[in-house]
This record gives sequence, structure tokens and C-alpha cells, in this order.
Amino acid sequence: MTHFDPSRILAPLVVVMAIVLLYSSRLAAGKARETAEGLVFPIKPVYAWARGVVLPAYMVFFLWIAWRQNHLMPWPIIFLFLIAIAVSLLQMPGTIILTPMAVTQRFWLQKQKSILYSEVMAIQAMQGGRTTLVLGDNRVRIRHSSNHCAPLEFQKELERRTGKRVIT
Repeated sequence: MTHFDPSRILAPLVVVMAIVLLYSSRLAAGKARETAEGLVFPIKPVYAWARGVVLPAYMVFFLWIAWRQNHLMPWPIIFLFLIAIAVSLLQMPGTIILTPMAVTQRFWLQKQKSILYSEVMAIQAMQGGRTTLVLGDNRVRIRHSSNHCAPLEFQKELERRTGKRVIT
């Protein structure tokens, strides 16, 4: 007869709870905040935490499992994991700021995007309004994704500042 070992169920339980937390964070709207620069729409803290902490920890966990099985880790595998972490950080959505003159998106590791309100060609809502794409006549696209705070407030404020309607 085997006995119940709680340590065997703890790791899968933590993984399931983390996945539920990450996906449920997309349901929370979040709040935009007013700063001296303008109205700021940051990414949701849970999403930033997931990309900056959970994803690297997840990859380190799999490296640890591979090391335990082999005790000799080939350097190309480690290099590929580091590249995967860097690429995921490069793809982080930037903070969107509605300044008095333009809509601006600032990234951690990429250059800033900016569209003057007079240069906005269209505002497209996708995925049931959770994602908004701002198209500029200067070939710049700014995406307010489901990982950003306050999607409806972003659309309404952008409509007010540009005079254009959101296309669904």
C-alpha cells in the first residue's frame, strides 16, 4: 500500500495555479493613470511579471530537468534558452501614452513609436474590443493589446482626441 505524498502534488498544483492566474489576468481591465506627460496605459503588472520572472523561471526549470537527466548540458541548448528569453523580452508590449499632441508607445528594448493625432488614419478594434490598432499615415502602427490596461477607456479617449470613430 502506498502512502499519500503531498510533495508530489505540490509542483503540478503550483503550475496550474500560475497558468490560471496568467490567463485570468487578461479578464481584468486595469486602470489608466494621469501623469504630467499625459494619460498612461501601462501593461498589466501580472503580464509584466509573467514575462520578466515566470518565463525565465520556467525555462530554468526545464534546463534543470535536462541537467538532472544528463549532468552535462550542451552549450548550444543553454544559448538557445537565453535567446528565447531575450526574444520574449523584446516582444514585450510598450507603455502607451496619450500626450496632448500624439499617441506614443515606449518599449523597454526597442525604439519609441509616435503618431500625431492629425496623422491618425484609422482606429481598429479587434478581438471583441480587447485589442485596438492605431494606424498612422506615417506607416506607424500602435497596438493596445489585451495585456494593456483599460481598453475601452483607450478607445474612447482616442476617439475624443482624434475625432475619428473606432472601426470594429
